[in-house]
Amino acid sequence: MALSKKQKWSFFINELPHHQLPYSKKNWGNSNHSLCSYQGKLKPSIAHFLVETFVPQNGRLLDPFCGVGTIPFEAALGNKISYGIDISPLAYIVSSAKVHRCDRMACYEYLYQMSEYIRTHTVSEEYKKVHSQFGLNKKLADYYNPETFLEILLARMFIINTPPVTAEQMLVVASLLHILHGNRPYALSRKSHPIIPYAPTGEFVYKNLIAKVTIKLEKSLDVLPNRGFKDGKIFLGDSTQKWDDEINEVDAIITSPPFYDSTRFYSANWIRLWFTGWNADNFSSEPAKYIDERQKKDFDVYDSIFEQAKERLKRSGFFVMHLGKSDKCNMGQILQEKSKRWFSHSELFTENVENCAKFGIHDLGSVTDHQYLVMH
Repeated sequence: MALSKKQKWSFFINELPHHQLPYSKKNWGNSNHSLCSYQGKLKPSIAHFLVETFVPQNGRLLDPFCGVGTIPFEAALGNKISYGIDISPLAYIVSSAKVHRCDRMACYEYLYQMSEYIRTHTVSEEYKKVHSQFGLNKKLADYYNPETFLEILLARMFIINTPPVTAEQMLVVASLLHILHGNRPYALSRKSHPIIPYAPTGEFVYKNLIAKVTIKLEKSLDVLPNRGFKDGKIFLGDSTQKWDDEINEVDAIITSPPFYDSTRFYSANWIRLWFTGWNADNFSSEPAKYIDERQKKDFDVYDSIFEQAKERLKRSGFFVMHLGKSDKCNMGQILQEKSKRWFSHSELFTENVENCAKFGIHDLGSVTDHQYLVMH
């Protein structure tokens, strides 16, 4: 006899299965969860249990702050229809690559086009100078061997001129985004960090861009599921604005919006955002549009989210938010109170995370607890 949502939720809050083996392992789940490193990514095992709890077989899920697609990807792996929305071009590319099955030959066709572009085009001295001197903590020129940086500039020009549209093209670009910096041999940069581009150290060693991307792409293609997988769809946009009409009659909305007072997404991801097309002007103007900045001024920014969630959910549907609590802000309590205008029932569960691993990240913000706000 199948368990009810109530029984599954009771199991989650009492047993915390994501803290138990094998789900507690850092690398649990499909390895494409790590298609591209990303600051603040939800633990895949948490996404797994939330999806299993609130989305029925053949059900429909939406994540309006999908980031790099952890929640939609877990839904797709469970053969469930998934939608995601994110305002970041970086997140949009990576999440789109995850929620689709990809044809190997189509991936290599796009990679070949990129390779030919790098081989046959040049970069003006002015373009090289402008971008080599750009940076938030260190300059881009500090991260790369000059020949490697030239290839990165040409690859950036290629994806701006031939932007990825298909899932296969997204997978190629996502693979390249991942290797832009890190502390292992796969990375194109000098030694840095795979999630946040800390100031680099070590020798300026030449690394061939196409060769490194090919290795990463092969690893991603080798673990792409075929059976028991349902393709999803990601939308690039501001989730506080009107959602696409296709997103309707969903069984659950499950999301983990940016935590209040968390690390700024744009500084944590600045090299990857730069590669997707951002320049100095974007880093000055775009962050103010993002909810992690807007919520610092007023949590009314979530009103349109609640309103649309109520409209798009089935009558039996649930809206679940994974939130962060700190000494500065009790997000769960604030949003639970606001949700009462649209949802008649809510429950707030709090889990202490002060002893969680940091994975080499110096600053994880001031969050002490994770909160689960469940509304219906």
